[in-house]
Amino acid sequence: MHELTTPLAQQTIQAILTPALMISACGLLLLGLNNRYAIVVSRIRLLNDEKRRKLADPEGIDREYIDALRFESVMRQIPSLLTRANYLRRSLLCLWIGVICYVLSSILLGAGLFLGMNVANLAVWIFLFGLLSAVCGVVFALLDIYLAYRVLKLEVEIY
Repeated sequence: MHELTTPLAQQTIQAILTPALMISACGLLLLGLNNRYAIVVSRIRLLNDEKRRKLADPEGIDREYIDALRFESVMRQIPSLLTRANYLRRSLLCLWIGVICYVLSSILLGAGLFLGMNVANLAVWIFLFGLLSAVCGVVFALLDIYLAYRVLKLEVEIY
């Protein structure tokens, strides 16, 4: 076991915490943006539902026609929503793998110092794999965002 000095202890703590800080910062940004996006999508759907009700109110409007339009809209949205669910599942898996890799790299750096083992290369490779996994997760999330907008357009354009 190595003798810890104050500067070495500070460097060790910084090295161990860097991956955790990165994932926390990205997570906060993603959470905030995703929340704002969900609010906008929800508002558009509410307005579209209100528009649909207004169309059904006037005399002379065929209720069966409105129902048929809604059914067509739902049938067009379901395949896209299933694809979105798959993208989200993949995104979550990749991001969780990234988090696990960041935690493992932090543990390896700390344990390596205290046990006197040279595990820096392994820790860096695990960290890099975590970064790659997180990037894949973000790509799947971007695909979901793109598809979410297309699904929303399908819902709004049908009426």
